[in-house]
Amino acid sequence: MQKEILINVEPQEKRVAVIQGNALEEYYIERPSEVSLVGNVYKGTVNSVMSGIGAAFVDIGFGRNGFLYVTDMMSPAREFDLLETSSNHPRHTSRPKPSDIDKLVKKGQEVLVQVVKEPIGNKGPRLTTHVGLPGRFVVLMPFDHHMGISKKVTDHTERERLRQILKKIMPNFDMGLIVRTAGVGKSEGDFRREIRYLSALWRNIKNRSTKVKAPNIVNEEYSLTFRILRDIFTEDITRVLVDNRDEYKKLMHFANNMMPSMKRKLMFYQEKASLFDSRGIEKEVEKLYNKKIELKCGGYVFIEETEGLIAIDVNSGSFNKKHMEETAFKVNSEAAVEIARQIRLRDIGGIVIIDFIDMMREKHNREIFDILVNMFKKDRAKINVLKMSEFGIVQITRQRIRKGVKKVSYKDCPYCRGRGSVKSATTMAIEVLRAIKKHIEKARLKEIRSYVHPEVANYMLNEDRPAIAKMEAFYKIRIVIIAEPDMHIENFRIEK
Repeated sequence: MQKEILINVEPQEKRVAVIQGNALEEYYIERPSEVSLVGNVYKGTVNSVMSGIGAAFVDIGFGRNGFLYVTDMMSPAREFDLLETSSNHPRHTSRPKPSDIDKLVKKGQEVLVQVVKEPIGNKGPRLTTHVGLPGRFVVLMPFDHHMGISKKVTDHTERERLRQILKKIMPNFDMGLIVRTAGVGKSEGDFRREIRYLSALWRNIKNRSTKVKAPNIVNEEYSLTFRILRDIFTEDITRVLVDNRDEYKKLMHFANNMMPSMKRKLMFYQEKASLFDSRGIEKEVEKLYNKKIELKCGGYVFIEETEGLIAIDVNSGSFNKKHMEETAFKVNSEAAVEIARQIRLRDIGGIVIIDFIDMMREKHNREIFDILVNMFKKDRAKINVLKMSEFGIVQITRQRIRKGVKKVSYKDCPYCRGRGSVKSATTMAIEVLRAIKKHIEKARLKEIRSYVHPEVANYMLNEDRPAIAKMEAFYKIRIVIIAEPDMHIENFRIEK
């Protein structure tokens, strides 16, 4: 089945969709106004040490102090199977006590840290002193002295082959290495070339860290589109389509250096229809903001996000068989597949509670649980799933690294004082410009008027002025933006 990566680049945002067949499997969004910190390396200063909670607050120059747990100083996250370690670095370490933080850092001390989780709400970014530099095939761990293989590599023969390659490399190497899933099938030469590149990067980071004054950034992680090529552009991808020429050139240069054998799959999209519309993806993206997801069988899934957790409820809706057990099993089976997909697409993190329709047969409960677990294997985030309870409830926790799709595209609703949400002015401005572009391409016009909410008008007449001027020059048309005080922020009207 054909698998494609679609990269849509606008002045205000970059979007990436991974589609398999006609189904949207993964979706990512990044905006210049929402700068990602995850993966960045900083030289920070310890502002305070809280032994009661086993953490230090570190100023990295972001505005809010980063949060450094004692556990994130003692050992890196174990998302891999540890194979070998030097005698000076024990394989197993006891769980640190909160008070151990006092032995590791002092107020005013300068530390080299990496962001592992974005700031959320009032919380600052989460930090670690165990810096990890990811390549396509391996992660270089400069402060660790072990080798490991991703837990997602399950083939025993391949794991042993990779282990033998690492054993050849490690004796003359004084840093840790973790093999990523993309390393499956790669040769020793492939690993050595990438390790040389990552080692040079680490030398540059060390050199810069001695020259900059804290707090300061030492190394910035790649932007969205470059991370996609590094982390997702694997052998099973048929092609990558990019709808912006400048971005295409940058990615082609990146591919030429990092993955020359793959650059033939990287293509510039030049069709008239927008890239996402040409694959029917725009409608699928819009559904990601809906609480209610219709199932093909007639049932539906309802997703409610709260401050503390995400509740997901499964309902039979219009689907009904003679036997309730058959109805419940059919709806639950379809819902389990869609729930795993929606959690992945929306990038939902934290605690998730799934309430399936009650079933009497234990066999059915096991089958639904197995479907859910198997579908979660497609997810790149770390997920823990608890067994289904007697009430048909499954509890999961999913690794939260970056803001979810909804948090990037929506803001708190001014009409309901935070009880709901509406699209931001940035999001609406993007939608209005897309709609204007579609109207212009359908018919030759001299002038087009768009009536929008004042907040959207203000954004478009200021932030979007260069984009509008460029569109006017290209299509030889006058675009008029008119503020309508009584118009809801999510509504707009276009008149020719």
